[in-house]
Amino acid sequence: MKFTIDKNTLLTKLQLLSKAIPARTTLPIISNALFTIKNELLNLRSTDLEISINLKCEIENAEDGCVAIPLSKLLEITSAMPDNKINFDVSDIGKVKIDCQTGQYTIMGQSNEEFPSEHTIENSKTLSLSGEELTDIINSTSYAASRDDLKPVLQGVLFKIENEGIVSVATDGHRLVKLEKKNIHSLDYNGNVVVPIKFLTLLNSLLNKEAELSLIVGENHMQVNIDSSIITTRIIKESYPDYEGVIPKDNTKTLVVNREMFTEAIKRISIFSNKSSRQIALELSDNQMTITTEDPESITTGKETIECNYDGDPMTIGYNALYLREVLQHQQADEIKIMLNTPLNAGLFVPLQQNTNNIKTTLLMPIRLND
Repeated sequence: MKFTIDKNTLLTKLQLLSKAIPARTTLPIISNALFTIKNELLNLRSTDLEISINLKCEIENAEDGCVAIPLSKLLEITSAMPDNKINFDVSDIGKVKIDCQTGQYTIMGQSNEEFPSEHTIENSKTLSLSGEELTDIINSTSYAASRDDLKPVLQGVLFKIENEGIVSVATDGHRLVKLEKKNIHSLDYNGNVVVPIKFLTLLNSLLNKEAELSLIVGENHMQVNIDSSIITTRIIKESYPDYEGVIPKDNTKTLVVNREMFTEAIKRISIFSNKSSRQIALELSDNQMTITTEDPESITTGKETIECNYDGDPMTIGYNALYLREVLQHQQADEIKIMLNTPLNAGLFVPLQQNTNNIKTTLLMPIRLND
């Protein structure tokens, strides 16, 4: 097996392939990228068994063959090479000789027979979306998905697709985001699918907002083609929790506040909060909100008062400052409406003015304040 490739072309491909390589694994072969040459075309593939990335690449001086090459080592040396052509020559036993302008190097490859086979998409249907719509869904919801391996279904975003609309939901148990997009056409697929957050984050780094995308949804996998890349993921098969049941319907106290002013105040106050609880308190009255925190361990306090409109009885409610900041940073409106009930009930965050075809509701659980 032989081929010649441009350094920058190879580097770009390897950087993308590395996004599907696990940091730690008990299966050494998936630390490699699979190089396959057929009919003078190079196919590159990497996988962590959940996500796989498949790329095609034009090469010169090609000789058919297949080998798995350690990705991190190859990426490291390729990054350090000057901009020029790189020659690869793979022996029958898998020794990879790399020849470039600066010198010659060797890496030991592995047999392609050990490399996991490609995912097959069974009983597939197509979900067509614009890059802009999908980017908005990912940016609006993904931060609220769980990072806890013990709750795999919450490590994904629910796509509920029906009647020319999509409801997307993400939650980690502390916060929840529900985004309703209406009047979306070209929905051949109807049903619910839970898509892993890792796949959506990877897509988000590649999406062209101007392009139309076709998401191929099968029984166990989802696949998307972007330029010359095919990205496939295993979908999460567990049932998503009843999110409608936790969205409060009786939050009648309304707080309206400038998003940027509120976010900046929380940013400053949280510096003085306890590093583990990140607890802050919001003291609400008619036209002002006082934000306070105290950390007895480091003997620090913080207090700021900002203007707001509040139509309920005076109330003090506690939040985790990091969660609250993140919720505010993912709102697009200048003025935010926060609908409250009691200091122990979830608050609802919505833009003061909403587009009826793009309705976002964010829920954030409070924390019990220390006496």
